[in-house]
Amino acid sequence: MTIVKDYAWSDLLKDTVITAQHGNDGNRIVAATKALKQAAHQFVKVLNDRARLFADSAQFDTAIRDAAAMRALLPRSGLGYLCTGDVYCQQRRYAAAISIYDQGLITVPKSDDYYQQLQQHRKAAIANNSKRVDFISRLPLDIVITNILPRVESKFYSDSLCDYLYVSRTWQKRFLQQPNGLNFDFGLEKQTLAKNHNQLIRFAPYVQRLSGFIIFAIQLDDLFSRARFSNLKELDINGSLASARLPFINGLRLVADTLTHLSINGHPCIQLRDILETCPNIVSLFVSGVDIVMPSSPSSRYPKITYLAIHDVSETARGNDNMVDLLGRFPSLLSFEVSPMPDSSLLTILHEHCPYLQVLYFGGRNYRPTDVRPNGRKGIISAHLREGRNDVYMHNDLIHFLHLHRDSLEELEFRGDIDDGDSFWKLENGKRLTKVDFRGPEESYSSVFLTWLISNAPNMKTIHIGAWYFRPNVANAMIQLKHLSKIEVLQKWRNYDDDEDEDEDEDEDDCGGIIQFLKHHVEMGHQSTLEELVMLRGTPDVAWIPLAPELKRLKKLKLITDRIPGRCFPLIISIGKGCPALEKLILGLPNSMVADGLLKPLRVHPNLECLKIGTGSLSADDAIALCTFRNLKKLQLECHVSDDLLEMLQDHIQTIEMYPRRW
Repeated sequence: MTIVKDYAWSDLLKDTVITAQHGNDGNRIVAATKALKQAAHQFVKVLNDRARLFADSAQFDTAIRDAAAMRALLPRSGLGYLCTGDVYCQQRRYAAAISIYDQGLITVPKSDDYYQQLQQHRKAAIANNSKRVDFISRLPLDIVITNILPRVESKFYSDSLCDYLYVSRTWQKRFLQQPNGLNFDFGLEKQTLAKNHNQLIRFAPYVQRLSGFIIFAIQLDDLFSRARFSNLKELDINGSLASARLPFINGLRLVADTLTHLSINGHPCIQLRDILETCPNIVSLFVSGVDIVMPSSPSSRYPKITYLAIHDVSETARGNDNMVDLLGRFPSLLSFEVSPMPDSSLLTILHEHCPYLQVLYFGGRNYRPTDVRPNGRKGIISAHLREGRNDVYMHNDLIHFLHLHRDSLEELEFRGDIDDGDSFWKLENGKRLTKVDFRGPEESYSSVFLTWLISNAPNMKTIHIGAWYFRPNVANAMIQLKHLSKIEVLQKWRNYDDDEDEDEDEDEDDCGGIIQFLKHHVEMGHQSTLEELVMLRGTPDVAWIPLAPELKRLKKLKLITDRIPGRCFPLIISIGKGCPALEKLILGLPNSMVADGLLKPLRVHPNLECLKIGTGSLSADDAIALCTFRNLKKLQLECHVSDDLLEMLQDHIQTIEMYPRRW
């Protein structure tokens, strides 16, 4: 039995050796082979024309396919290699073009019609591959600053090469011309700043922001005496300095003329007055673990400083007299932070010393500070009142504070204990108050206070609340609000056993207030103002969550939890069939447990445009289900996704964001 082998197309065009023939068959075979060769050459020319048309239409993969067919059909012809290389050149893939030209020059005989063209095109590809167009020099500086530089790394490190500063002299010049200067980090220094950090020293005149971590007795002036940091505006120094106070102050003095923003963390040998007397141009000052000692002269004032944060303040420094003295030195403050919490009576006199204060963090720290601009108006806009372990807000102090700022206060965060007061003062309606955050310790009196506060804020739009505060009296007050659009509920911490089968639903008695509130908005139908509902912690099988799908105007639902088990399947089905206005849904947290198969029921939702999922890994079944969603335009994933599944998702969903920055 003869085994038939696969033959290359080119084998069909080879001249056949005739060992035996019948009549005139030998001549006829030669003629047929000649006709095949002519047809093949004609076919290859047509393929060449089509491949170049595909390339001109930017269908490069299809053009390469046709060119590959040309080489397979006529491997000893230069046309297929020439076409392939030319398509690569159109894509600016000159290295690939050179490789295919070389392959052709080895395979094709020198007598071939296209041999010289292969040589010429190879030479041109080599020249183009050697070009380095410094396009950045041809662009206006504002284009470079607004469109290019934001896309490259924003911080340089003195112990690693700054690649973008060494591309060329032109690139370096453009980088150094940017008005915001360079941002450098010298890392953790344990030995000395008198040597190393050569890149930082080289570019010192262009550095505007500098950060680093120093420990032991590292001397800051060793660094600043090595070069002229003539444009340094922001300095952030962390660490522990045992006995190098004077070198630290001398170092500050060397950059004090330009320094406007200073952050010092963990340097107990430094006194606040050292900084204030050394750096006259500071407008923003953050200190933590620094000795809060003020200048001896009571007349010293620092009107340039608009942002002041003092943390890890000693008990002595938090005394009323010391705090009053401190506040009196900063008449222009727009933002003030202090922790631990001083005596709450300080709240009632803040306005006397800092009349234009807008942002207050009392007993806590702002981890996302933003620039606060002068608005010419008096009164605090955003107040964040937190507590220490044994600190309590006096009832009268708190009410007095709210009364003083009733015409300006827009946002109030309260996470503290309140002593039992004897009466409530009238707010005279805090009409500007639109957001409150009540997630402090569970105290019955705080619930009474929250009820009173909500009742005096008719324009409230957003409430963040601990579930333990959501009692019927609070719910009744919230039901009266005509503009409330967002509720965020923080559930209690609970310990879960992965193998636990028993029902973990909270009793309705524990959720009575929020159930009462949500039922009211369900009954309002399309007249409801509630557009966003957030659940933090716990699991989505609490007694009140099943009401969410019945809300007619709910646009955003966020179940931000580390556990969404399989028993939540009926809830997900209800969300898919309900929530007619829902546009965005968040499920889980980074590395949370989300049961497989939960996503499929959501595909029938008619309006869901954005879905955000946090879990350990996305299963194949869930990925396939996501490809069938009707109107999903954006998918945000905080989980592992295999390359093949991600590619499949990208073919079906317009925008996919992996590991979005903010959850």
